[in-house]
Amino acid sequence: MRAKRRGFTLVELLIVVTIIGILLAFILKAYTGSIVAAERSATIALIASLETALTDRVDALTGQRADPNWCHQALARVYPAVGPPIDGNQRAQTIAQFDYLRAELPDVFVVELADPNYKINFGAIQFSPWPPAAGLTGGPADYTLPLGGGYPNPANSLDVPPVTGMKGASFTAAAAIYKQLGFSSIGTNGADDDQDGLIDEWDEGIKGLHPDEVALMLQRLANHKHKTARAAMLYAILVEGTGPQGSSFSREDFDARFIKDTDGDGLLEFVDAWGEPLQFYRWPIMAHSDTQKGFPDLAKISQDLNNSVLPGPYSTVYESREQNPLDPNQQLLAPAWWGQYNIRYPWTTGPAFFASTFHTLYDPLAALRGIPSNTTYWDRSIAVGSGYFAGICRRRAYYSRFLVVSGGPDKRPGTAQLGVDYQALDERSVFPVPPNGTSSTRDASGGPVLVSVANVIQIENQGGRIDPNRDNFGCPTPILGYRNDTNTLLEEFSQDDITTQNLHSPGGPLPASGR
Repeated sequence: MRAKRRGFTLVELLIVVTIIGILLAFILKAYTGSIVAAERSATIALIASLETALTDRVDALTGQRADPNWCHQALARVYPAVGPPIDGNQRAQTIAQFDYLRAELPDVFVVELADPNYKINFGAIQFSPWPPAAGLTGGPADYTLPLGGGYPNPANSLDVPPVTGMKGASFTAAAAIYKQLGFSSIGTNGADDDQDGLIDEWDEGIKGLHPDEVALMLQRLANHKHKTARAAMLYAILVEGTGPQGSSFSREDFDARFIKDTDGDGLLEFVDAWGEPLQFYRWPIMAHSDTQKGFPDLAKISQDLNNSVLPGPYSTVYESREQNPLDPNQQLLAPAWWGQYNIRYPWTTGPAFFASTFHTLYDPLAALRGIPSNTTYWDRSIAVGSGYFAGICRRRAYYSRFLVVSGGPDKRPGTAQLGVDYQALDERSVFPVPPNGTSSTRDASGGPVLVSVANVIQIENQGGRIDPNRDNFGCPTPILGYRNDTNTLLEEFSQDDITTQNLHSPGGPLPASGR
């Protein structure tokens, strides 16, 4: 006679349910891990493809020799206290090359709806060529490209450089954005069709459009969010590009999930596998990576303080100093252009002009901390802080390569962005303090910085993990100097970043087939 089958007891049921739960947790974890790995691989492949196209584009642009005009020559001269200005032909060539690359490879833009003529600024401040004392017009004449474009040479009124761009971008580069917005054909052809002295301005862009189309364009521009600008600019250059360089891809070359308009401004963006806009930097001089020194990380700052030297990008006086590939002869760092020799320079100082227009020539730590160490900084000479050499020891040559960044699974890139309140994002309870300490209280830095053209040029464009233009290192005592909790927070954010610069990045090494 068979025994009667017994049912499960409550304890046995709980054990079975627990085992099933554990198995499901393992399965879910494996499934989630495989999804993250797939998303990471897809993003790596996307960025590797963009890196190849950008390398070709940069090589083509830097291979073009930009002829300096009279304004570049004037900016490059040294104006001593007595006697005529001293020409700097090589420096003029360097400035012209920067001017050309900026115009043909814009990396960001700011929407300026109040401007009746050009509602998109591709990273350009107002500039008065000559004489600077004449002041700014407040109109398009302050933004012509190249520098001095449309202005007659004071020494020869017949020498008037042609205007090839406006507000930080050439007309061909800007057209890649304008045509996506819905501009008419005469607003993207690089010609002054209405004979009002302006090229591809708003009036030409909306000529022939229905009022509803114009209203929709304005509504979309009002929707723009700054964090999408770099991704939209990257897409515009490589997919919608016009002019001599053309485009590198067609939209059909990419999976639809990598091309979206996430803010509804009418401009498509490259996004990563997590749906976040990629960040693109043309001259990310402060980015710290295997490729470039940039701004020293916490480990390097701690190392320097432990060695009783002021923190800087270098470890010894014998270490090879970086060189800017656009300035191989370091004309932008010439002492005569920096020091009191150039006392009558019309644009305040050469370095200040260059920094406000392209990128800084100062090392931020040296600029904030007085006379730097000649071990850790570019200038190996004894630092002199007064007289003809005042401030010269703070100069620095930067090597930088273009940078494309995905924030990775945490969706937060390790590069500082304007308009982001990093203090509010910081959930840490312990904060590292160089050289080897910790604190339970955050420093005062990290509040959102206003999105403006000046801040885009001087802060965000540098691609660093801090805002080097604010003295926010929090120095209650010299021992605890060089503290910046936004810096260390962004270092944490960067741990899962996927970038074009780190071959063996925290985001994972690029596969051989992806390089």
